[in-house]
Amino acid sequence: MEEESILKHLIKAIQHGELCTVKQQLNEHVNKQSVICTHFGKSGDTLLHYAARHGRMEILRYLVEELNMDIDVYNSDYKRALHEASSMGHCECVRYLIARGAKIDSLKKADWTPLMMACTRQNLEVVLELLGHGADPMLQNKDGWNSFHIACREGDPAIIHHLLLAKPEVWKTKSKTGRTPLHTAAMHGCEDAVKILLKSCCYEPDGKDSCGVTPFMDALRNGHIAIAKLLLENHQACPSAVDILGAQPLHQASVTAQEEALSFLVRHLGVDVNSRATKLDLTALHYAAKEGHTSTIKALLSLGADLHARDAKGRSALHMACIGQHADAVKTLLQLGLRDSEDNTGNTARQYAIKTNIKEVLESLEM
Repeated sequence: MEEESILKHLIKAIQHGELCTVKQQLNEHVNKQSVICTHFGKSGDTLLHYAARHGRMEILRYLVEELNMDIDVYNSDYKRALHEASSMGHCECVRYLIARGAKIDSLKKADWTPLMMACTRQNLEVVLELLGHGADPMLQNKDGWNSFHIACREGDPAIIHHLLLAKPEVWKTKSKTGRTPLHTAAMHGCEDAVKILLKSCCYEPDGKDSCGVTPFMDALRNGHIAIAKLLLENHQACPSAVDILGAQPLHQASVTAQEEALSFLVRHLGVDVNSRATKLDLTALHYAAKEGHTSTIKALLSLGADLHARDAKGRSALHMACIGQHADAVKTLLQLGLRDSEDNTGNTARQYAIKTNIKEVLESLEM
């Protein structure tokens, strides 16, 4: 227990930047060399990892130059000190580690490089330091994302700009699910990033990922109407494009309860509120009911949705609300005037509710 307490105090001293305490505790420790080489806890962090993560430059220099710690020692996730310093935005530490020979494109678990981690923090100074020493923005992690994908997710215009300067072709990339940086920026609401991508890159209009989703769909199903407008005006996006299930942005916005997006599609773009997802034959109202979005159900009806619409199996929105096990949606639909009835196989909404065995849904049907 005494040994464990000493090590905890040592780590705490590093975190707080107390160089004198670190030196004293290491000099007093009977197994100094053993401690220097120790990987602590499940993370497997070394003293070098702690120093880099917390930006403790003087301690980092002491560990490397006086105690000869390996600059590229890695923890349980294969993270090096350069990963730590880059991800936390400690540019002085990054500069020092590179100068001491740290491997610039070392890979941690899931194949993340220090540059990728720097891009998550929107720290331009660190990104420029890494790029200036040859970091490759084209490298991809296990999901097929490169540093440009990550920068577009975070939306820092300066970092996006400098990545394009460093490697003009960096935008020509897709993840393993076929998603481009434009998809990523649109999904995360990074309007400035989308503007740069539309101006400086050559993405095809309505480019689809492996699920058939376009950047326009990503923008609307996440409620980013300003970005959807940009894609319409500057990229000729199609407001009625369909994914692999035949679902349009209208249907996807119903799933995610984006009511402003629904109003924009129907009132401003003239999309038919009763259009169907071609492969499943479901209307937006069906989707909203299945997800239990009572407010969206009302919004769709105010936009002209057919309360009594049936899918190819004869199921109404009431059936879908029971399938989704949403008692409030069932109540709402009944209050709006929808009544229980049989689908094409003779099953009522009540029978669907019995199958799910959700008491609240059954009680709602008894209203």
